[in-house]
Amino acid sequence: MRPGFAARLVFAVLASFALAGAGGYGLISRQIEQRVISGHVKDQRADARSFAAIGRREERHEATIAEIDEVLHAIHRRPGTLETLLIDEHGVVRAAGGDARAVGEIDRDSRIDGALSHGQEYAGREADETADTRDLEFVMPLVIRGKRYAYEMTLDHASLDGELRGARHGLLYAGLLMFLLGGGAFYVAGGRSLLSSHRLALHRATRDGLTDLPNQRAFHQDLPAAVKTAARHGDPLVLVLLDADDFKFLNDRHGHPYGDEVLRRIADVLREGRAGETCYRIGGDEFALLLPRTDAVAARSRSRRLMRALAAANVQMSVGVAELSPGRGADLLRREADAALYEAKRRGGNGVVHVEDVRSEVVITTSQKLEAIHRLLEEQRLDVAYQPIWNLQGHELLGLEALARPHADYGFEGPAEAFDLAEQVGRVPQLDKLCVARAVEIAPRLPEGALLFVNLSPLTLDVGGEDEDWLLHAIEAVGLAPSRVVIEVTERFGGRTAGVVKCLQRLREQGFKLALDDVGTGNSGLEMLRLVDAEFVKLDRSIVSAAPDDANARAVLLAMATFASHTGAFVIAEGIEDEDVLEFIRDIHQGAFSREAIIGGGQGYGLGRPSTELDVASAPAELLGAPAEARTREFLARVP
Repeated sequence: MRPGFAARLVFAVLASFALAGAGGYGLISRQIEQRVISGHVKDQRADARSFAAIGRREERHEATIAEIDEVLHAIHRRPGTLETLLIDEHGVVRAAGGDARAVGEIDRDSRIDGALSHGQEYAGREADETADTRDLEFVMPLVIRGKRYAYEMTLDHASLDGELRGARHGLLYAGLLMFLLGGGAFYVAGGRSLLSSHRLALHRATRDGLTDLPNQRAFHQDLPAAVKTAARHGDPLVLVLLDADDFKFLNDRHGHPYGDEVLRRIADVLREGRAGETCYRIGGDEFALLLPRTDAVAARSRSRRLMRALAAANVQMSVGVAELSPGRGADLLRREADAALYEAKRRGGNGVVHVEDVRSEVVITTSQKLEAIHRLLEEQRLDVAYQPIWNLQGHELLGLEALARPHADYGFEGPAEAFDLAEQVGRVPQLDKLCVARAVEIAPRLPEGALLFVNLSPLTLDVGGEDEDWLLHAIEAVGLAPSRVVIEVTERFGGRTAGVVKCLQRLREQGFKLALDDVGTGNSGLEMLRLVDAEFVKLDRSIVSAAPDDANARAVLLAMATFASHTGAFVIAEGIEDEDVLEFIRDIHQGAFSREAIIGGGQGYGLGRPSTELDVASAPAELLGAPAEARTREFLARVP
């Protein structure tokens, strides 16, 4: 019976191999085909991104199309490429590789319409019945200079068939070899080794090579699973997102080996958590921490310990914390943690922000709002209101601050929300440039001797690039001298101090004046006053309005104003809304034991509301604001 049992065992193993091989051959063949097609899809996406980059680099539309046409000709020379087309939103071929006669023709079908109208990609067999349906067709949507285009590329099926044939032949030969050399010994010894190798490969595919933490792929798999588990059992769940502060600066200054060492130190700190926690490296300097069965109180305690451990490791990080709420999914949890992280960055970094503490202040991104910010940048529908800034000593108009306001139909609660959304999608510089372009339209009507104050985000100042002089060009285009423009930047640089200060120095060399805004609200006001050396310092309205009744606010205001005035800066108090605040500002120098006023300028509703309808040529009367005109004149008359 032993030989019979052995034979049956061998037969069973060989039969299992044969059945599994036949089924596996068909399944793996399809997977190989999909992988080959996916590889081509990545190539086409990369080509589409390069076309969009050309559009951002070139100033003229014709030059953009001409350069893309050259690239299409190069792509057309790739083996197996039959057709490469760039099609505009009307279905007209604007550029073609290979056959230039196609330019100007109409090319519309369901795949192209899907790319132009809905941003849909297509990858598969040729659907045009007049062509060879065995060929491969790829259609990629892209946006060039604010307009939607479709990039269509056709690949000869022989190229794909050749790749698949070689892969399938290799698979078939391997299967036959396994079948012939199979049996009990291979099944027991070789099969066990194969399973071990497979597990190791899967493990490596979901691990970060530098820190050996689970990577972004693992995070995207684990987060939805953790949310489902928490929802099913009614357990709390907390997501912590972390971002290393000023990591690019560290890399540039100390080199990449030092940056790698910083990342490894962060990973070591995250691993020291309690059992059940899972940490991930989800980007270059971004990390995530999943805290199952952790409520809000425990999350705050854990985040405090985490910050102490990071400080001990000589690492500064911005941290955003969000707790899973009933009925909410993984996507919303991630967006809430992202919003908290952005707020931590905005506050200067090296701190923790819990989304529940700032829910009324931060923007939780939705698909509708993301679409709205893209529409705003494309349609450019915004107004600019101008608010007067007064020299309280000379009773003269010092300047006008330009305040951009997107149209109400975009659904933003205000300009701050629009900029928050633009920051989350990486479009702050584009939004800043749009606001500046609208603001400088007042140049022909700007009162003689008055300055124009415009706000720029630290993100915009830190971008750099080829078009570093865009602001100078925008000002010169409307005939305005840089010396009449004041660049306002917040004291809260969000970890971008070095890059922002360098840009501000370049702007001063070009003739612009500088103003440090929102002074008194961050933790780095005095340091920024020292570094920036601004001509104007604007004290935040929250400090000014509270100073008459709040001793702490008064102390902050006095400290900032006194320091600024001693640097030679002209100090402006924002938020002057009524007579009491104006009188306080008038007499503040007495509390500073100074004979001269340490606050020379004022701005606020009591001195003139922002308006898009102001006739600035008749300043100062109309700039005072109709409802408060008489009262404001009386206020100004009382200023010594």
